[in-house]
Amino acid sequence: MATIGPTLEKSEDLRTAIKAGARWFRLPCGYRQRPHLENGRAIRAASAQTGIPIQLLLDLPSSRPRTGKMQELQLSVGQTVVFWDPEDGAAEPGQNGTVHVPLPGLASLVPKLKTKHRMWFCDGRLSFIIDELRPDSVLASMEKGTIPLKSSNSIFLPDSPSAFAVMTPLDCTLLQSFRADNLKIDWLALSLVGSPEDVRCARSEARHLLAAETKIMAKFETEQALRCVEEIIEEADGIMVARGDLGLAVGYIRLPEVQESLVAAARRAGKPVIVATQALEVFAETGLPQRAELSDLSLIARQRADAVMLGKETVYSPRPIECIRFAAEMLAYETRRFEETDRLNTLKTRKKLRRQSAVP
Repeated sequence: MATIGPTLEKSEDLRTAIKAGARWFRLPCGYRQRPHLENGRAIRAASAQTGIPIQLLLDLPSSRPRTGKMQELQLSVGQTVVFWDPEDGAAEPGQNGTVHVPLPGLASLVPKLKTKHRMWFCDGRLSFIIDELRPDSVLASMEKGTIPLKSSNSIFLPDSPSAFAVMTPLDCTLLQSFRADNLKIDWLALSLVGSPEDVRCARSEARHLLAAETKIMAKFETEQALRCVEEIIEEADGIMVARGDLGLAVGYIRLPEVQESLVAAARRAGKPVIVATQALEVFAETGLPQRAELSDLSLIARQRADAVMLGKETVYSPRPIECIRFAAEMLAYETRRFEETDRLNTLKTRKKLRRQSAVP
């Protein structure tokens, strides 16, 4: 599964990506400024031109806030930041020597926050501790992080019971635009699913907006979702093991175990399962895969996931096509190897059983 972004959206690149092995294309709808409808048209056209069918997935971001339009900020540990909500009608707070970061939708979260709670961005690579809560802003100090804070960075609240809606008014408008353009959507991915009811509600809303049946993929990203795995899988048409936020939620030590159990649960239910994020990010930057990346792809193949989702590897990358080709070749090779091993083990077991049954 290739994610569409600045380094993978030209028509010729999409055709090459399909020929290289991309069979799913993901539109990251949390990036509202991206031309998702135009990209969807381009993907369908590339599929028709190559004669190779693809699956088009719209990844809905939920109502979780993202940073607004801002200058890139390189912050230091201990630095104080004021997060404020430009949609709340209040004016931007006074400077007072602090950096200000717009976070539309923050005001609705403030009642659920407490001092000392953590605010994470960029898959936890930027962590802030809340020092003070105000009606329309939050004063926080950076606990750790070396990468810059940018526009459209989504927030993760590991200590807060934040109930995010899985579908927003902006999502509804986007789906209506696809319907008006008569552009088929194969899958809708739902972020931060917490219950089977989330899936049922989104399916009903999608059916109404699109006037057609669209498959629903539930993304597992929270502890809450892990408490009702079987029930969510029963309601959904497929699942995504979204390892970025999921790793933050369960802790990195538990993540391999949780991934294994989710893939196995989806396979028992006979439903597609995608393993997502951070599979080949070093390879994308350097052209040389890390041993850990090779082992990761091998494990995904051994677990029999249906696809691996490439994110930054194709969105902001000097070599998106190389990443797709490498992942496709590696997964195909390892899948054949494991299937052959299983076949030989099955034959050995049958021979052993026949010998045992032949003994008087």
